[in-house]
Amino acid sequence: MTFSFHSKSFIYLTLVLMVLMASVNPGQAQRKNRKKEKSVDQISEEKRTELDHYFLEGEKYYILKDYGKAITYFERVIEIDESHATANFKIAQIYSENNEMMDALPFAQKAKELAPENKYYYLLLANIQTSTGELANAEETYSEMINRVPGTERHLFDLAALQIYQQKLDEAIETYNLAEEKLGPMEEIALQKQQVYLKQNKLDEAIEEGHKLIKINPEDESYVMTQARVLISNERLEEAETFLKTQTKENPQNETLFVMLSEVYRKQGKTSEALETLKVPFESTSVDLNAKIRTLAGYLGMLPDDNLNQPLIDLALTLVETHPDSYQALAMTGDLYYNLGQLSNARKFYLQTITIDRSNFNVWQNILNLDMELQDYNSVIEHTNTALEVFPNQASLYYYNGTAHLINKEYEEAIKTFNAGKIYAARDANLNSLFYGQLGDAYNSIGEHNKSDEAYEKALESKPDNDHVLNNYSYFLSLRKKDLEKAKSMSSKLVEDYPTNPTYLDTHAWVLYMMEDYEGAAHYLKEAVKYDASAVIIEHYGDALFQLGKTEEAVAQWKKARDLVEDTSTLDKKIADRQLYE
Repeated sequence: MTFSFHSKSFIYLTLVLMVLMASVNPGQAQRKNRKKEKSVDQISEEKRTELDHYFLEGEKYYILKDYGKAITYFERVIEIDESHATANFKIAQIYSENNEMMDALPFAQKAKELAPENKYYYLLLANIQTSTGELANAEETYSEMINRVPGTERHLFDLAALQIYQQKLDEAIETYNLAEEKLGPMEEIALQKQQVYLKQNKLDEAIEEGHKLIKINPEDESYVMTQARVLISNERLEEAETFLKTQTKENPQNETLFVMLSEVYRKQGKTSEALETLKVPFESTSVDLNAKIRTLAGYLGMLPDDNLNQPLIDLALTLVETHPDSYQALAMTGDLYYNLGQLSNARKFYLQTITIDRSNFNVWQNILNLDMELQDYNSVIEHTNTALEVFPNQASLYYYNGTAHLINKEYEEAIKTFNAGKIYAARDANLNSLFYGQLGDAYNSIGEHNKSDEAYEKALESKPDNDHVLNNYSYFLSLRKKDLEKAKSMSSKLVEDYPTNPTYLDTHAWVLYMMEDYEGAAHYLKEAVKYDASAVIIEHYGDALFQLGKTEEAVAQWKKARDLVEDTSTLDKKIADRQLYE
């Protein structure tokens, strides 16, 4: 009997031995052992009759599962003949079956000592020793049995399992070698030796055992697969390539081998060979879909690459053709196009994905992100409305929807959506702050400044460093010339945290400008121009210079700004009149 030893070995050994013991005919065992019990001949006929009676009564109550009475009768047997091995064995067996291992142990030891040629006594003792954690003693018991009792060589596997559990790996290999010597080449032996060698990081020996397994049972493809994985995972790529080339020729029906060969080529940098090899498994319906997807996913980080782009697209389209009802295949193809920067194609495949399975929220997020990147805000609204039918409690869907309405200047719809969704964002401080920040923008756009300010305040309560809110709130306050000190405090924090952000520098400068701190405004606008020489920032810089009385410099900046805009009427007037118009 063979098995792979692992953390449940105690349980396994117990079950094995219980099955073995259950297979013994008690009467037969008794008759065998009586031949060994010389003391029976030394007692009177009367005592012998009494002993037989007690033993049969013990067997009867054992069969009836009245273990207390059974033990009582077996103990009377031992009182008459203390060298009665079978009675000791039966008492040990009863205690063992009741999981009273410490009580069973001395009787099992005694039975084995009295009848050292009976394998069942060894097996029960080894089982009890294993159960009580006496693994070294159990190992010794197995060794003694195998050496003394003919026909017990199969239990070398149990001995090796104990040795592996105790991390005696060299001893386990010796035991398996002995088993191979006595039993001949066997799959179980080669498989167990391979596993032990891998634990020891003895790769050459493990590979050798792998070849043995394939030779012993060439029909079992799992051994071929395992051997390939061992070679690949240990970066024995040249060996793996040679091995897999041979195997794909001998087993062309095993398309998974082509996937593995492709992986080897990829690791070697032989990209063309890798992708060409993949055509076989990708055209097959029998190869595991997840294996194909994992293989494609391994290339995503390499994209875009002119040598990979089209071959990978071809493979992805083959994947979809081979698995037309698989949302995973469609989603993978969407991922591929996204990594190639082909956003419209990516969105097309993601949209096909949700026609098969609308329950994958990640795919919905991908679709919405692409809608936003493509600036297709009407699609954002359409897709979020559909997604909300499936995920009515997902705050992010309300956020996307409201933001699209806000960008489309559909302010009332935006406000309605943000107010509906904010209850689902309440437990997430960041998301809660985003909702109130957008509400602040929407209310400001329709001139409801009190509601706008209130929303901004709530946004900052949830996330005091929300830079979007700090920027917009301070800017809108400055435009209204309201709470300018508060606006300055917020914009100051922005430029402190983001000293190279031109938008934030411009906002802070504008707050200072409204506070008539023209020197400070000019300073920050000059900094902003370094990072973004846009028409708006340059014009603002000119305005600040004009307020400082630097008219020539102001006109020069206005001329720069004029060159960057289509509608030059206001700037033309400023330049012509050398006058500030606000």
